[in-house]
Amino acid sequence: MESLAALVAILMLTALLSGPVAIALSAIKTDIWILNIFRKLFHGFFVTISLWIGMMFFLSSSMPFFARLIGLYALTTGFIASRREYFPDIKIVSQLFARFGIQRKAVNKSGEGLEASGDGSQANTKRYSSMHGPIIKWRRNGRSGGNDGHGPSGQH
Repeated sequence: MESLAALVAILMLTALLSGPVAIALSAIKTDIWILNIFRKLFHGFFVTISLWIGMMFFLSSSMPFFARLIGLYALTTGFIASRREYFPDIKIVSQLFARFGIQRKAVNKSGEGLEASGDGSQANTKRYSSMHGPIIKWRRNGRSGGNDGHGPSGQH
């Protein structure tokens, strides 16, 4: 029984740590090709282990709820690590948010934007948003900030 407990502890620790290790390996960039090959080998190993153990924990019907959460965590971190390394230009979540109007504009690494509004008016988007999010002109209480030409300190 003690060896079974040790095996479960090793599997849980592997599920918890393999995804973050793979994410950390995807953050390391080098120009030395031999180090890059070893980094990619280790990265692929940790992503594979994370996804395999995560699926094993998450999809098993006999696992308790906490073990299923650990499996979901391992699947999520394995997916994030593989997307960061092999598909860095694919932005799924920000483009979905932009389609539903949650953000004004989704921007990829090249600076090209995806319009959130259906009318496609560029003037409206340039006027009220920037590359770093919407430009806030008014305060939340509906009054002017005083620096926009309205109010006592903003008058000309």
